[in-house]
Amino acid sequence: MRSMYTYIEQAPAIAREIIARRETLVGPLVEQFCGMAPKRLLIVASGSSYDIAMSMRPFMQQTLGIEVSVEWPMSYILYNHVQNDETFVLCMSQSGRSTNTIEAVRRAQACGHHVAVLTCNPDAPMREYCEHVYAYGSGTDDYYVAKGFPTSCVYLALFAIEAARVLDVRGDNDCATLLSDVSAVVEDMPEAYRAARTFAEQHLDAFVDARRIMCVGIGAGYGVALEGALKLNEMIGVAANAYEMEEFVHGPTYEIRRGHVVVLVDLGGPGHERMMQLYRALHVLTDEVYVIDTVGEGLAQSNEKTFALKPLMGCELDAPRAVIPFQVLAESICSKLDLLSYNLSNLEFEKQIKNKAN
Repeated sequence: MRSMYTYIEQAPAIAREIIARRETLVGPLVEQFCGMAPKRLLIVASGSSYDIAMSMRPFMQQTLGIEVSVEWPMSYILYNHVQNDETFVLCMSQSGRSTNTIEAVRRAQACGHHVAVLTCNPDAPMREYCEHVYAYGSGTDDYYVAKGFPTSCVYLALFAIEAARVLDVRGDNDCATLLSDVSAVVEDMPEAYRAARTFAEQHLDAFVDARRIMCVGIGAGYGVALEGALKLNEMIGVAANAYEMEEFVHGPTYEIRRGHVVVLVDLGGPGHERMMQLYRALHVLTDEVYVIDTVGEGLAQSNEKTFALKPLMGCELDAPRAVIPFQVLAESICSKLDLLSYNLSNLEFEKQIKNKAN
């Protein structure tokens, strides 16, 4: 039977291959993007593709030196398609079959925007609607985006680095350092997976019994929190939501009771100190406070409910390994409860609300 474990294990090798083939895989998109020298990058995506974009947005913006925004396809189609001529629209769909993203491509073209598509399947229906369709290089065989999430994050990082080099935003030495940082994250993914299996075994009962799971992050960590909540939603049907760190304390915390689980995604950076304040305060409301940590210091480090990743340079690049404990927890819960996946009970709904092209 298929499981996320298989694809989590495959992801590092695929990411290494994407890095090795970056000229071939990333080069054509870089050429199109740099050809118009945009002042703004707008990424249009939904589901895990949206979470990937949100996870990489801080790094891309910092590396490219321009504004990078992320929109849901329907919001773009109905309301936010009025963009200036210096905006490059990048539509992302893992399957290449998402009907809302296809419609977003059509809207972008109707508006005269510069548009490209990123997908795992360049031969999917999306090809019929856009001339510029590029493949991540991770292949089409996946399960709940287990390998697609980290490998797509790596692709976006490589794209930003190479585009910054071509546009003379970053020098060769700077780009080489950033590329080394990307590789370091990829090389630590197998260890993160092994540690996540142990962590899930230790804390599985708390997540199985949880009445509510709240995932909290800031910057790249917010994208990871979004994907973590989505995995728990779609695989096991638990009530799980993601919150931006500061917005979390402006209302949502009033909901927290003793049976609730809170997962903080702390990737360091300027939000770290506030995240630690939140970590301390949350214990007044619930004992089930977990931390995914890449900082390597602070109160959370000594707690058994902290999933501690090895500190590396470049916190905005940590999404490919920081998402792994969420992936493992979701799959572990499915195994414990003998669930194929929660969406089997959703089939009738999905027949009425179609979201994939044939």
